[in-house]
Amino acid sequence: MQDFSYSNLLTLIPKYAERTDSAFTAQIPTFISLAENRLSVDMKQQGFQAVVTGTLPLTPDMAKPSFWKETISFNITSGNERTQLFLRSLEYVRNYWPNDSLTGTPRFYADYNIFNFLLAPTPASALNFELVYYARLDPLSASNDSNWMTLNAPQALFAACMVEACRFIKNDARQATWEAMYSSSVGGVKGENTERTSDRTQVFTRP
Repeated sequence: MQDFSYSNLLTLIPKYAERTDSAFTAQIPTFISLAENRLSVDMKQQGFQAVVTGTLPLTPDMAKPSFWKETISFNITSGNERTQLFLRSLEYVRNYWPNDSLTGTPRFYADYNIFNFLLAPTPASALNFELVYYARLDPLSASNDSNWMTLNAPQALFAACMVEACRFIKNDARQATWEAMYSSSVGGVKGENTERTSDRTQVFTRP
């Protein structure tokens, strides 16, 4: 099987694009980064899931984890009882709990901005929480030669890189070919995930 680690992508992309000039090769890390970003949006797979635990801040706003993309579930624990927090719009949360200085046990949260959640009510105590979310993987680099994508979705990653490379050199015909390969590869990985995302009583598919 072809190795699509970061170091090998640096070698393979110019070979497949038939461009070895410095103007092109200098852009290869950008192609890889753009490909990773695209895959993190298009593929909501188990490999992109992350879990963080901790205690709630005693403030209405709470920092999101690094590389957070989308929340899957958010719960808190009081005593031995775990309670799910419900996602609502920012306007709903503001209307539900208009006075941040009043405290209670949170019931709702909203995406305050790209960096923070807004909790309502404002936490009265530092309750334990568990946040499950989709994350962008640690970016590939010289110091991070492989990740979940290089091991589990290498064809999709390479095709996405080649789409960006062809876009850069303005080769529309080859770009269309790589786009088709990308769509096919992503579809295959999503199909595997649909089969995997099940338990003994229920099968469900995420959009």
